[in-house]
Amino acid sequence: MDSAGQVNHRKQCDGKVSISDGAMSSGADIWKERERSRSPSQILRNELDSLRFYGKGNEKGMPLGDLLDEPDLLHKPKVNFCSPKTPWKRRLQTLAVAWHVGSFIYMAAFTLLAMANPLMWVVMIPYLLYYMVDRTPANGRVTRRYSNWFRSLALWQYYCNYYPIRLHKVADIPPTFTESKANDLGAKKYKMSLKIRLWPLKHSLTLNILKKSDAVEKEATGPRYIFGYHPHGVAALGAFGAFATEGCNWSELFPGIPVCLMTLINQFQIPFYRDYLLSLGITSVSRKNALKVLDQNFSICIVVGGAQEALTSKVGSADLVLKRRKGFVKLALETGKVGIVPCFAFGETDCYNILQTDEKSYLRRMQLWFKRTYGFTIPFFFARGVFNYDFGLIPFRRPINIVVGRPIYVDKKYENPSIEDIDYYQKLYIEELERIFHKYKEQFGYKGMELNYVE
Repeated sequence: MDSAGQVNHRKQCDGKVSISDGAMSSGADIWKERERSRSPSQILRNELDSLRFYGKGNEKGMPLGDLLDEPDLLHKPKVNFCSPKTPWKRRLQTLAVAWHVGSFIYMAAFTLLAMANPLMWVVMIPYLLYYMVDRTPANGRVTRRYSNWFRSLALWQYYCNYYPIRLHKVADIPPTFTESKANDLGAKKYKMSLKIRLWPLKHSLTLNILKKSDAVEKEATGPRYIFGYHPHGVAALGAFGAFATEGCNWSELFPGIPVCLMTLINQFQIPFYRDYLLSLGITSVSRKNALKVLDQNFSICIVVGGAQEALTSKVGSADLVLKRRKGFVKLALETGKVGIVPCFAFGETDCYNILQTDEKSYLRRMQLWFKRTYGFTIPFFFARGVFNYDFGLIPFRRPINIVVGRPIYVDKKYENPSIEDIDYYQKLYIEELERIFHKYKEQFGYKGMELNYVE
């Protein structure tokens, strides 16, 4: 066999190494060359085949390419629009959800328009100066911006009734704040009182100035809490309704336990939107910030699975990223006098149709790059629109039932908690989470399903 034949023979027999013109190329180089040689239509088709569609009726997933090949899908006689006879309450519920889903876009657009209008500069320049120096989202001062009035707006009742979102209390949780003893001792109802004697009479006149709030003064006597919310779903819709608003009557079910929902710091980079979140008690999920909030006797809620769990979200699934998430347990040990409370939201993953990417697809790489660069990512999803039921970013009307479990108390403060201590409390946490899941799964439509820990 001559030298040219030997080269051709080696190209055919060796799948990993080929010799041509005296140079060696790895299997990865060959793969890249093949990728470049594919036509755009082939790449598009492979990407479609790598996407799996998860929705009602397709809980096990279906390749998107096969779904698009179905003749009924692309030849629907008409778009399924909302009926004009829809009750006005349902319309208001849809608008409340549309506001929440797109609120960051609306406020970002308002900011750009206000900056472009010279008439608004008298407002925008002082605000932007304040925006640049204010560190409230990261220094624990969200407790000063926490507005019970804003959290209690009727808007949030409409938001929660849309799905609906329901909170289920399965155990009594001692309140953090109880009525102060000063209330029983006839504490002054006014900030300033002036007593003037009407001489020469023995009578006097009392002038009361600046009446105090009618709210009963309270003091911190009980433990604080770290609520762990599972699963994340696409956007943790249930966590927002239950923990960031009074739409589910949080203060009635759990009186004396003010709670701050924690999210990524990126959301506080949009002017006005950051102040909107802070007034709802939403703050950043950094360790330093969480410790400061807990030090002020406020409880916190953490969506434990985070962005990584969002990528695994499927309709009707119970896939959790939890085994390797121990930071919230360590946070409880370092604080002391804290209860760790598992919460499971049945139906959180059912509100959107999901397009899940394959590990080797370009779309998956784009999602992971976005997560590495910006700290978060979201799956590809769709549901319905404001005026139609076929396509849009408004979630479906699917019930979300949030079961709040029993607290796992950490009485002692650990200066430097060991791995064994963290694992011990995490095990207790997982056991309680599994208990409430198995006890209530049949009641809320998860019969026959098991918790699946993907990480």
